[in-house]
Amino acid sequence: MPRVPGDEPLPPRAVGLTSLALALALAFLAGGAGACASPPGTLLILQDQIPVPDSTTGICAVTADSSDPSRASGRLDVDLDRPYSYYVYPLIQNLLPSIQTIGGVESNMMLLRSVRVDVKAPAGVDPGWAAGCPGTFDAPATGVLVPGSTRAVEVEALRICHAERLRQLIANGQIPGDLSQPVYFTLELTAIADRSGSEQKSSVFPFEVQVCAGCLQSMFPLVPACADAPKPNPLHGNPCNIGQDGPTILCCTNPAGALICPAPDA
Repeated sequence: MPRVPGDEPLPPRAVGLTSLALALALAFLAGGAGACASPPGTLLILQDQIPVPDSTTGICAVTADSSDPSRASGRLDVDLDRPYSYYVYPLIQNLLPSIQTIGGVESNMMLLRSVRVDVKAPAGVDPGWAAGCPGTFDAPATGVLVPGSTRAVEVEALRICHAERLRQLIANGQIPGDLSQPVYFTLELTAIADRSGSEQKSSVFPFEVQVCAGCLQSMFPLVPACADAPKPNPLHGNPCNIGQDGPTILCCTNPAGALICPAPDA
């Protein structure tokens, strides 16, 4: 999008604005004209929330409380019984002040639309993403953000197809899969919302995910036969997604040699 040179005069409609409004107008013009730009500091990703399963239903959820535990980096095991996605839970805040019309309509309310994910490989690694599995995509994420509020959303940041490709890279020796040579892919997250017909974007929130093969499995690379595995199984892994972050999981092989994760309790 063409940028407006900073030394051009303000359009006539900006004359006479308050100092705050003038500053916002200048910031808007500096980023470009039209509805494709957002003033700086309107939308922010604070942190990555940690989902917690409900004790009754087992359904995993995150809160909109910024004091809750957050995750600084993640881990994805691509060598389980099947490929698993990696999910992030960005906590997003509307930084604008409340401005209500005479009729009580909130002018600075935002409608969250998506979170853009840009998967960055480590230096010297070409992941070779397939055409149907791009490294940059918009993941659906909806919700209402009133001024000053926060909202956490679930985002599939590495899809099944990404996990499959990462497993191929390890199998081909293009990246190591063990923890002694850690490999991190960076997920660059950008929240995108609508405000009164204009698009608002947050600054980029980087989140590193270590990619490995077998690193979340107990006893790996040794895998017991399911008949020999302890019962009940003491290690069921992450209750929200066994493929990511931990704790460790005990897998086993069935009589056909197929990997079963987690190992059955009986």
